[in-house]
Amino acid sequence: MSLNDKIKEYLLNNPNLLRSKYADTAKKFGTNYEQIRTIARRLRAKNPDTEPKEKEVVSFQETKTNAILTAENCTRVKSLEDLIKACKVDLSEWEVDKYDIGTYEVTGFDNDRNPVTVTMFRTKAFLKKIKPEFNIEKVREELMEDLKDLSIKVPQKQRTRPDDRNDLHLLEISAFDLHLGKIGIKGDKYSMEIAEERLLSAIDHLLYRAQGYYIDKILFIVGHDLLNSDKDWPIPSTTRGTPQFNSDYHIDMYRCARKLMIKAINILSEVANVHVMVIPGNHDRESVMHLGDTLELFYEENENVKVDNSDCLMKAIPYGNNLIISDHGDGPKTANLPGIIAQRFKNLWSNTVYVEVHRGHFHTNKAMKLQAIEELNGITVRNLSSMSATDYWHDSKGFIGNIKKAQAFVYSRENGLQGILNYNISV
Repeated sequence: MSLNDKIKEYLLNNPNLLRSKYADTAKKFGTNYEQIRTIARRLRAKNPDTEPKEKEVVSFQETKTNAILTAENCTRVKSLEDLIKACKVDLSEWEVDKYDIGTYEVTGFDNDRNPVTVTMFRTKAFLKKIKPEFNIEKVREELMEDLKDLSIKVPQKQRTRPDDRNDLHLLEISAFDLHLGKIGIKGDKYSMEIAEERLLSAIDHLLYRAQGYYIDKILFIVGHDLLNSDKDWPIPSTTRGTPQFNSDYHIDMYRCARKLMIKAINILSEVANVHVMVIPGNHDRESVMHLGDTLELFYEENENVKVDNSDCLMKAIPYGNNLIISDHGDGPKTANLPGIIAQRFKNLWSNTVYVEVHRGHFHTNKAMKLQAIEELNGITVRNLSSMSATDYWHDSKGFIGNIKKAQAFVYSRENGLQGILNYNISV
């Protein structure tokens, strides 16, 4: 057997050497690099089956918090989207942290033995687990599960409207500063269950007391420190970061508030159309805005309920000759309210006679009359009470003894405020 035949046999038995390590093969047979390369090229041309075929590799390596996706020697996986699809990644559980795509060329031969160059792709991605609170799909599923027992459409009771328009009234339900999640001092026990019982009992009592009036519309205020804090991380705290002691995690407080507000609105919508005014407080500014967004979506197709979750933290509703305004009370000073209202609601104010501003924040009942401009009627500003318990901070400062209450206000369309109804909590 000639030297060339021996080299051919050796290369055919070791096809991986048909493209590489020519110098090593030449040394083995005592010849030169060029002779080995020439024989190898001829063998590749005559024997297509000896062409090395790189195997496609797609892998998904997972740990508890991270994962690595890899695709090598591929022509079908050319992008991040292809890689995610090939590895069957659930994007509701994983998010891409970083990724890299590389290419290289491989030359082969077609059926006519013509050289063909193919671009191969090498793709790699690093993933991390999505935190449950940021998993939008799971949050949506939990929302639907959490609220499935609450009817989206509540039938309104049909009532005969009197012919005399002067007999129409708006009922405002003001149960401010519930502070869900607050921990009460000894002797003033408090929990989310107690807060829920107080609110629903207050609504039931105030609706009963208002039966003597024909209620054309109900104004329900949502917010005013409905939650005791706005976040858990790094510690439970208000929107501005004031630390708070809470009885529950923030997500549980939020879910409780969400269900409780829907229960309350559903009860009220059985009596009359409900206008929901969302007023964030200093404890829960962002959470209540998110809650307002949920209520907007929940009642989107309910003709009996309108939710005002607009950006402005001071909101107003006109009703006949009345202009009813609400803001939390931690912003503008009381003395500045006439000028602010005159600018912000000037179109509404010009058509009304009676102006009331209802504020929370101070957990105390106080009313005052402000004169705006001599030609204009005065403004009545009321700081309203809270039904929440006294916590350690208020107790240590001596802020104790206020009557815990919810209130309702009855407005005649033509003649302004007609009655104030109280629901007092005995502790």
